[in-house]
Amino acid sequence: MSAPPVILALIPELITSVRVESGVQRLGGQLRSVETEEAFLQQLASSPALAVFDLGEQWVDLMGLVAACHEARVPVLAFGPHADLGRQRDAVRAGVDFVYPRSKFMADPSRCMRSAISGTSAQTT
Repeated sequence: MSAPPVILALIPELITSVRVESGVQRLGGQLRSVETEEAFLQQLASSPALAVFDLGEQWVDLMGLVAACHEARVPVLAFGPHADLGRQRDAVRAGVDFVYPRSKFMADPSRCMRSAISGTSAQTT
């Protein structure tokens, strides 16, 4: 029997974090939610199954964190406001593997994360 997947998320907003945690629990996984880039990089060393970012957090160094995830061989899923196409394009350019509009991701976060963990073809907006 394999260990439950650990999902590392940089989601400072509590309500969003709680919804993501609920999706992770439906996967049978464990969420490690952090609020700072430094904490994210520390937790990345534990080799999570997936990294999740909220693109609505403009202060996040998306390029740097995605590069660190790729170096650690951790797939990246990001979601953000559907109207912020620039940030979504930035995420794709940064190498994010799965990019979702917030509404689609929040409608069924466990399905989106399951696809990302299993390596199902990348979903981009």
